[in-house]
Amino acid sequence: MVKTISRPLNKALKTFGLLIAPWLANIARVYFIIGYYPQPRRSIIIVILQKEGKADYLIPGSYRPIALENTPSKILERAIADYIVDIAKKYTLLR
Repeated sequence: MVKTISRPLNKALKTFGLLIAPWLANIARVYFIIGYYPQPRRSIIIVILQKEGKADYLIPGSYRPIALENTPSKILERAIADYIVDIAKKYTLLR
């Protein structure tokens, strides 16, 4: 099991997500407008898990990689994507 510092943050985001969502959306908009994306937030941890019931664990196909992306990074990326879609709809760039 991988323990990360983000567990308390994930719990806080789940608990208070609706309360802080507008604030996070404003931060994402500002990041998008000024063209900034915090580099340290782009971290992904890959965990390799054994698939159950495999006869030979020396074969690479006996394992499954799981990517654990930083939760604030996912939220920020989603907010920026939603902002881009809203702008595209506003100026009828999407059909």
